[in-house]
Amino acid sequence: MEEIITIILIMLTLLTIFCLYKILNKRGLYFALVMMDLISFVLSFKISYIFKMNINLGIIPLIASFSILYIFLTKYSAKEIKSLLLITLYANITAALLLVVMNFFIPAITETISINMQGTFEYNYKILIVYPIIVLLSQLATAKLYVLLKEIQDNNTISIALTYIITGLLYTLVMYAIAYIDIMELKFSLFLGISTYILGLVITGINILFVNLLNNKKVIK
Repeated sequence: MEEIITIILIMLTLLTIFCLYKILNKRGLYFALVMMDLISFVLSFKISYIFKMNINLGIIPLIASFSILYIFLTKYSAKEIKSLLLITLYANITAALLLVVMNFFIPAITETISINMQGTFEYNYKILIVYPIIVLLSQLATAKLYVLLKEIQDNNTISIALTYIITGLLYTLVMYAIAYIDIMELKFSLFLGISTYILGLVITGINILFVNLLNNKKVIK
């Protein structure tokens, strides 16, 4: 069942990017990147057992956000990347602050439909701190490495694949080693990072097809 949900989530992220880009053009990429980051933020609290591995589902919209960067860098100026990433950083910080504030709203004893989120975010509070910083650094590294690889050779597929192989491994290992410290043993958090990274390779392959499909116009200077 979780495998089916994973496939649906991959398709939905790509469909969202496609629709926003086709409707709003460049502005749609801004909206799509913020949406993917926020969805990834929420899903970073979710660990699922998929294909006999523990996987953090936040990797799916995160890789979709990388794909948005590839599309943006190919079609528009690289000078706008910093402002694009700053917008997503502000969105992630705002979301983290809202989740912290929501921890103080505990349902009354008589309530039957309210959700008590206090335990969830208190137990995983490190993710609220680590996520916005790690994502910003990983997206910035992804953008810079992708541009560098494109200057060396003009094969988009190779550039995207090598970018994720390098930056994706650093993101998953560093993110889960720090975010889950004192929550689970280091070796288990590293295994979680590696298994999530492996699934990310497959998702990256799917996203390469998607990016190449959209990148069929000349770069706009």
